[in-house]
Amino acid sequence: MKKAARLIIPVWGERYANKVVSITLPAVLAPGNLPALCRAFAVELVIVTETRLFDLFRAAPAFAAAARICATRLVALDDLLTDFAADYGVALTHALFRGFADLGAGMTETYLLFLNADFIVCDGALGYVSRLMQAGERVIHAPSFRVTAEDVLPQLEALVDAASCTLRLEPRRMVKLALANKHPTVKARTVNQRLCHQSWMDQFYWYVDEDTLIGYQSPVALVAIKPERVVADPVLVWDFGFIPEAAPQAPRYFIGDSDQFFMIEPQSRDTGREMIRIGWTSYAQVARDLSLWLTKEQRESGKQLLKFHAADLPGDIDTVIEEARAYMAEIDRRLSATPAPHVDHPLIGRWFRETTARRRAAATAGSRCEAAAKPLLDALQTIYRSTFGSPPRVSRFHPLWADMSPIARAVTAWGAAGEQNILWISSTPSLLHSRLGGKRADLAKVLSADFGEAIERAAPYDSCICDLALGGLLNIDRLYANVRPLVKDGGHILICVAKRGKVFEGAHLVLQDLAFPSVDVSQIHFWGDAATWFLAMLYLQASRSLQSLPVLRALIVSVTLLLLAPIVRLANARAARRNSTIFRSTWTSLTMQFTVRRAQSLIGKSLAELSAALR
Repeated sequence: MKKAARLIIPVWGERYANKVVSITLPAVLAPGNLPALCRAFAVELVIVTETRLFDLFRAAPAFAAAARICATRLVALDDLLTDFAADYGVALTHALFRGFADLGAGMTETYLLFLNADFIVCDGALGYVSRLMQAGERVIHAPSFRVTAEDVLPQLEALVDAASCTLRLEPRRMVKLALANKHPTVKARTVNQRLCHQSWMDQFYWYVDEDTLIGYQSPVALVAIKPERVVADPVLVWDFGFIPEAAPQAPRYFIGDSDQFFMIEPQSRDTGREMIRIGWTSYAQVARDLSLWLTKEQRESGKQLLKFHAADLPGDIDTVIEEARAYMAEIDRRLSATPAPHVDHPLIGRWFRETTARRRAAATAGSRCEAAAKPLLDALQTIYRSTFGSPPRVSRFHPLWADMSPIARAVTAWGAAGEQNILWISSTPSLLHSRLGGKRADLAKVLSADFGEAIERAAPYDSCICDLALGGLLNIDRLYANVRPLVKDGGHILICVAKRGKVFEGAHLVLQDLAFPSVDVSQIHFWGDAATWFLAMLYLQASRSLQSLPVLRALIVSVTLLLLAPIVRLANARAARRNSTIFRSTWTSLTMQFTVRRAQSLIGKSLAELSAALR
């Protein structure tokens, strides 16, 4: 009988959930990862997430693909979330525990594997961990490597194979991608490139050549553990407190070569920017900081040499290794004699206990509030739907009307004309697609002209909607060329872009650089203005508040909508009166409408009719 293993991925927030199903899980599904792990162990995949996101995972092809090769389970974490950004580490720690606490005494007989939502593993990584587990290694660490998300994620999405739902990147190819897109915080911690440093130095890197980097991390990520004893509750945040509680005696195995295991962590370019300083720092300052923070286990992690290389190791690497060891020895010499304890940690022990207590009190109060307020919630939802509609079909009293109604009206007009066969193209599962119907294709696959048999078999389509981010417009010419053959003569292609961030950003610069499609009848519309953007931001801020208290959040959203309703109605009416075909820098969303014409005669609806339907 195979020994038990459980792969745990905690995730909350729709943006991160979409990243998990579109990139993280496809990487896990590569042949050398979950399939290899399943050949040796009885694996269960556990996604710890919000209840409201269960349907998103169940509908995701990657989650279905995982369910075909191992057991899968969705576990709720709603009660773990708070509305304080500083509580992230506490929420993550409790979410990880939520993924295995149900095992009870069985956790000492089960290998627990952990991946954060934004950890992307190379092909073969979990297979190598599996071999270490079979060899009896009980605690296994492997480093993650930060990369710039804005540059790397589009490349990863384009590499996902839609048919198999896999992202298959061998180690050296992934290292090549990572070294070409190092995150600014990696550059700020590269010791032999001392243009800048990070105010908190817990990682140290040395440039060897364009294909090679070496370094040290404190701590190195825990990727697998078979606990020596049952641990029901955390005593400190994950990286500080779990190992000394769960496996105080077991030797720790550190994977130090990227050929064996490599894992990237895409982060926004701005993440950690406030910690980057010009110039270098001193041994004394680094040692002083580390002495205050690092536990015994983290100091041990910081002594493990890590090698990241996209080619064979260069012949002169030993020179750089010696330089790195000398630097780290000088830091180590200056550290305090006694590491920070993991119980009653002097800097974060009290904070962790108080935050945990506050979270539990809030969850208990929230549960009581939900039960008492259920009739009120039902009444508010009835008023909400009758007055404001439900996205994407919303009334003019709704702050999102300017951006959502053009697409909803187009779909309604097509349906009235008997055009029901709609193709949706987007990089992630879409609210519009799920509510308005149609067959979805992944944007990356469309750009590579790899639609898949199911998509091609349903052609020709009456219409196609491309749901893009602003950057997606840079590929519009290729996108259109690939989509057009799938749409019938006289059919419609509607490209939609919702602007993210500030309304006054320089989006016009992107539009000016586009290679617009040069076939078919076309027109562009710019929707919304500064007023509708501001009102939408107020609504979205309210809807994202108090995630752990859904009843209170519903009350806040309802009150916000009711208070804003008169102003929203006026702002939407004003935005609707202006000519949407004329560019204004304050637009909040745009649509490009195309009527496919392959013959000389006029076929189907005219562009004028479609434009009228959208207005």
